[in-house]
Amino acid sequence: MQVIYVDVLLGTNLFVDFCLLLLNAKFLHLEPKKGRLILGASVGAIGSLIVLVPTMETWVSFIYQLLLAAIITYCAFGFCGRALFLRQLLSFYVMSFAFAGIMLVLWYFLAPKGLFIKNNVVYFDVPPVLFIVLVGVCYFIMRIFHRITGRGAVANIDGTLELSFDGEKRKLRCKVDTGCALKEPFSGLPVIVAERKALPQLPKTPPRPIPFSSVGGDGLMRAWKPSNAQVLIGEKEKKLGPCYVAVSDSKLSGGDYEALIPPELLDDFM
Repeated sequence: MQVIYVDVLLGTNLFVDFCLLLLNAKFLHLEPKKGRLILGASVGAIGSLIVLVPTMETWVSFIYQLLLAAIITYCAFGFCGRALFLRQLLSFYVMSFAFAGIMLVLWYFLAPKGLFIKNNVVYFDVPPVLFIVLVGVCYFIMRIFHRITGRGAVANIDGTLELSFDGEKRKLRCKVDTGCALKEPFSGLPVIVAERKALPQLPKTPPRPIPFSSVGGDGLMRAWKPSNAQVLIGEKEKKLGPCYVAVSDSKLSGGDYEALIPPELLDDFM
């Protein structure tokens, strides 16, 4: 019969969840405060106490882990719109599931004493060196997956965006941001978000309404389809595919950039 030490259970899961949240933030190119990550990891550590209850049905365990992941995600990253929150939640849940799966494989082949999995919670009561090695192996494997998928190739990169409306060209300082995931509802085309002050003369054609969600609530932005859009990052220039440009009356930053570009417009850029 496995003896579980609550202090070991809480401490190790706090460390593991913090590492997973850091990896998730890196994967999605977020910059959360360390205090929020610690809060999210603490919630995850407390949630790991489910290992102390009798073995649950698979579907019950699934629902519990999904709800726990939602709470952890909210504590760590806050809520900045449904689309971004769902992406954060899915990423964290998949990473947690992948971590548990990797640990299960290691447990199956190595069978280290003091390591077991119950109710989808991994319990560690192993020597510190072995614990660090196991977590390091998991982190390394998931980082390799991160590189293979190509995520992060163009995110959080600044550049210059050139737009053409009604024969007039406008240049804006821009940033490629995974948090920019708006779509024009009828065509499904990606939407670039630009500050209103950066576009003093708006196109004369009728705008398209773009629904959005933010911390302040839901709303609509006006958007136009540019006749041409291209971006210059470093010495590389790329003509963007079909898209819309939505105008935001709020400032997007403290002056570092005037437009946000969804990464999908630059999938093959780097």
